[in-house]
Amino acid sequence: MPYQLDMAENGAAGVQKFQSGTYGLVLMDIQMPVMDGYQATSTIRAWERSQGHEATPIIALTANAFKDDIDKSLAAGCTAHLTKPIKKQTLLEAILTHSTLRVGRAA
Repeated sequence: MPYQLDMAENGAAGVQKFQSGTYGLVLMDIQMPVMDGYQATSTIRAWERSQGHEATPIIALTANAFKDDIDKSLAAGCTAHLTKPIKKQTLLEAILTHSTLRVGRAA
């Protein structure tokens, strides 16, 4: 894929990277230290609104597959919810479907 990946070691670091960069898509691990994926997504959405930015697609990645888990991801502001382990083809299809940049960085 023609994308550049950028990784963060926890949710708070991910929010900082997002605020200082330009991303066409965020792959958000829900279970991270310091700030979980729900809180990081909510923080990103609040920042986007305050800056007048359109919402960047955020795809939740988690082992939790119950309807309540999906609803919680979407309520936090995630665009989509994928469960781990994930097949490569499923991930690539989600990236192609949701990415706002055809060539860029996916976090």
